[in-house]
Amino acid sequence: MDSQFAALLRRHRTAAGLTQEELSEDSGISVQAISTLERGTRRYPQPSTVRALARALRLDPDQTAALAAAASRRGRSDKTKPKTKPAVAASPRQLPFASGDFTGRVREIELLTRYLTTGKGVSVTAITGMGGIGKTTLAIHTAHRVAEHFPDGQLYLDLRGFGIGPPLEPLDALTYLLEDMGETTPADLATASARFRTALADRRLVLLLDNAADQDQVRPLLPGTGGCAVIVTSRRSMAGLGGRQFQLAEPPLEESIEMLRRISERPDAPEDECAEVVRQCGGLPLAIRMAGARLASRPTWPVAHLAERLADGRRRLDELQLDDSGVRATLVLSIEQLAGSDDPIDVQAVTMFALLGLSESVELTSALAAALSDSPEPEAVVVLERLVDVHLLGTPAPGRYRLHDLLRVAARELAEQMLTEPDKTAAITRWIKRVSAVVWKASEYAGHGVTRERWLDKEWLADAEDLPSHEHVLAWLDNERPNLVGIVQQAAAEQPGLAVQLAVGLNAYYAVRRAWLEWLQTNEAVLRLVSGGPDRIAEGLVLHDLGAAHAELGQYEQAVAPLRRAVDTAESSGDGNLQALCLSSLSHVLERTGRTTDGIPYAARAREIGLRLGIPPRAAWACLALGMLYLKTGRPEAAQRHFDEAMDLLVEPGLEKYRGMIAQNVGVAYREAGQYEIAGEALRQSLELYRTAEAAIPQAEVLNELGRLRMAEGRYDEAIAAQSEGLAIAGQYGDWLCEADIRKSLGELHLAQGRLPEARREWRIALSIHEQHDAHGAADLVQLLRTT
Repeated sequence: MDSQFAALLRRHRTAAGLTQEELSEDSGISVQAISTLERGTRRYPQPSTVRALARALRLDPDQTAALAAAASRRGRSDKTKPKTKPAVAASPRQLPFASGDFTGRVREIELLTRYLTTGKGVSVTAITGMGGIGKTTLAIHTAHRVAEHFPDGQLYLDLRGFGIGPPLEPLDALTYLLEDMGETTPADLATASARFRTALADRRLVLLLDNAADQDQVRPLLPGTGGCAVIVTSRRSMAGLGGRQFQLAEPPLEESIEMLRRISERPDAPEDECAEVVRQCGGLPLAIRMAGARLASRPTWPVAHLAERLADGRRRLDELQLDDSGVRATLVLSIEQLAGSDDPIDVQAVTMFALLGLSESVELTSALAAALSDSPEPEAVVVLERLVDVHLLGTPAPGRYRLHDLLRVAARELAEQMLTEPDKTAAITRWIKRVSAVVWKASEYAGHGVTRERWLDKEWLADAEDLPSHEHVLAWLDNERPNLVGIVQQAAAEQPGLAVQLAVGLNAYYAVRRAWLEWLQTNEAVLRLVSGGPDRIAEGLVLHDLGAAHAELGQYEQAVAPLRRAVDTAESSGDGNLQALCLSSLSHVLERTGRTTDGIPYAARAREIGLRLGIPPRAAWACLALGMLYLKTGRPEAAQRHFDEAMDLLVEPGLEKYRGMIAQNVGVAYREAGQYEIAGEALRQSLELYRTAEAAIPQAEVLNELGRLRMAEGRYDEAIAAQSEGLAIAGQYGDWLCEADIRKSLGELHLAQGRLPEARREWRIALSIHEQHDAHGAADLVQLLRTT
């Protein structure tokens, strides 16, 4: 066990925020002597040394007396002196120095103060959070603030839960605390704990137990009765301790900027530059303190210069390090404590933390962790939750996890130290293959399309066999959706072949969720990988999907160039089906840009290829495109002829859904042309075909289109009836995009009838749906709400 003098000295120096070198400079005591005293190698310093250290540490008289007593009485073996009971310390004053540059945390201090001073009996509050978040600083300032409510003094003890050496044993902790109160210490834990409770029973004091290892270490140190306030700080969850739990998060941006300006002694530093430094520090108070100190010691550096240096993730922790202290050292303590544990889950958590550093994903999921660690997902969850317990991971929602920005850097550094290159490659490959398998499973449920079916390797689906239905596949992808673009981008750099495989397969899922911007970003990420390469089909598919994504976003002019390249690439690939697909899409885009006549030859070629290859769906879609082009150019007979041909090409049993899609598009085309009677017939036919095919969501979509048609005709009651039926179907099957579309249309219908409040209500609901799911279309709703 360390001498109490060693523990007290280290505790006071840490609380003062001083390094050994800084304490040496302030006290005149050599660094070597201070190091020897803190290690306990030298137990009994001279009184002059103690006084010099106390002055440098700015200790009050009670703290100085306690330090001097620790230097003279701990462990002396003097058989010539009788053993006497230590004098009772009437009112200990052990709280460390409260930093003068403390900034913000006003709300937190007010809450903690209320917790500690208004409760009856013993009040226990645990402040938890990641290393460097400011737990100890907040606890010390709060303890000083409430001290006047506790006239019998303040006890402070660093339990050394996370630091150099093992955590303080409960009996050793009680030895310090009892002797500080003038009590003798029994030899066993149970008796010592009981005696400590007795000593506190008639006292009202603040007990600050800093840096606890776990709740088992703390329990024997808690008062049983009386009016004491206990503050515990720890990186581990203290949920099982009882009392109040206070998980500390990053302070608001304005407080962080004020803190940086204050520490750097630059009160007028540009706000935007300070905000960037704070962002690079992840809002972590310790990192901001280190950044401020760095700026203070380099007065010629602009704040923007430090921001630029911090932007390099590979050296960010180096920039936030001062001597032997800093962000890296603080974060590493949590990892080292896990690594030194006897609990196998703790040891697994260290490896998991390193593996998580390999991923660029914004949010981490249990599925990702399972793939990276090559373990069953339930086992991965146990390990992830252990990382949450020690605040190396956050958990914004069940099954979802997040690495703080600086912890991500630390995880990457640990991965470099722990994992071999083959290990890292294998882990990333497992993860990308898992995602690709689920993506292609979604494509299989939707129907790959002839070209993608031929391009697909069935082995890609093997890692998705545990997902038994389309609903399970979509739910899995919905959970991973925030990460999908990042996964493709990371794969493009590390696993190019898998990146292309993943991007080409994502079209089906993104189409279901109408995630057009993400579809665009995905194909942009891999375009350079396929351009001019040997796989002309892959290049053609990526170019087609890139153009189609632009078109779905309404960026028709930007869609033309990639689709023209797609047509040329498809022709050189020898895949006629791909060529017909690209030709049809190009004709549609040309029609939307007003170049209707230019689009007709492309649609005609697509039709001819589809008929020649005997692929009815491909020919039918080309006929649909031709019909829409002819309708726009004032040739209704030719348009109707091609619409009829499209329907006739899909007469085989089982194609009712595709016929319904053709009829739906025909109905919309006629409605846009103002031919409402023909439009109504087509839309009713589409609805019947979808019902035959038992395609629920398409029924809701057609009912919405029927409602829009009836509104155009001024038949408002029928419009409301159709859209209300569609809304009920969308709600029943949980299709939130369809629900949002119908609510937007209902809003337009209410507006047409002069019911503005009802219209705005529907639009607000639709907007909240889009914002909740980060779906394209929110901008239109925002504009509607602004202008009406």
